[in-house]
This record gives sequence, C-alpha cells and structure tokens, in this order.
Amino acid sequence: PYWADPLNMAVTAAWSQGIVVVVAAGNAGPDPVSVGVPGNNPYVVTVGAFTDNYTPSDWSDDYIAPFSSTGPTMEAFVKPDLVAPGGHIVSLQRPGTELAHMYPDARVGTFYIKLAGTSQAAAVTSGVAALMLSANPSLTPDEVKFRLMATALPWADEDPSNLPYSIWQ
Repeated sequence: PYWADPLNMAVTAAWSQGIVVVVAAGNAGPDPVSVGVPGNNPYVVTVGAFTDNYTPSDWSDDYIAPFSSTGPTMEAFVKPDLVAPGGHIVSLQRPGTELAHMYPDARVGTFYIKLAGTSQAAAVTSGVAALMLSANPSLTPDEVKFRLMATALPWADEDPSNLPYSIWQ
C-alpha cells in the first residue's frame, strides 16, 4: 500500500511540505490496477497519456494510449487523475546517452528524440503546474491538483452522455 512504500513516503513528505508532485501513471496499461508507484499515492497528481493521432487540431481522433496504466489502485483510488499528451513527444536528447543508443530510430536530428509514455505526459502536466504556480505562488499542492482536474475535459463523443472510457482511465 502507498503508506508503506518508501518512494510513496518520500512523495507524501514532499506534498506535506507544500511541494506539488506530478508523477507518471506508468506504461503497464490498459489492464486495470496497473498504476505504479508513486502514481498510486492519493496526494500526488497522477498522469496518464493520450495521443492526438498526429492531428493536433482534430480532437475527434484522439485516444488514450494503450500503454497508459489504469486504476483503480490497490486501495481503490481513482487513478490516473488526468491524461495529457504523451504520444510521439519530441524532446531534447544529448547525443551518446544510453537512451539514444536504446532507441536509435527515435532520434530526430542530432539533439532530439521522439518517444511516447506517461513520463512525457507527466512532464507536460508539470509544465502546466509550474505556470499555475508562477501566476499564483500561494497555491497549495491540493489546490493545484484540484484546478488541473477541474479544468480537464471529460472524454466524450458527440453525445456528452456517452463516455468511451471508464473513470479508471
């Protein structure tokens, strides 16, 4: 359980000191109860991944990436808390690193790499949280998490009563 895990105890301590902790849900989806540590911690912002299907201006074909871990947690918490872009994300990559050698086909030029995962989605969400805190430094970790979740769009098709994904996703 989250209260007995050393990594979870560390992120809980950070949260209790006023630090916003954003973590990846994990890439063990889509099976239920696949959210990893520390994503199973109720205090942190746990982020799953979706892809825009290479059409960023067309939301109709977006979908939750099949690798994105899903809840519930072992303690029955609804996780992830939200999903963010995590498919085909291009980021900086120092040449010669282990990651560059592991995924040579993912390199984009000399200094960039394109990968997918909930870690990329957590990085996107961390950036949003940083912008929120820059605009309002007095926000608590709980307030940041609430605002992120409250402003996330529910995943629905043209009929808003039809949610194609469960709350666990």
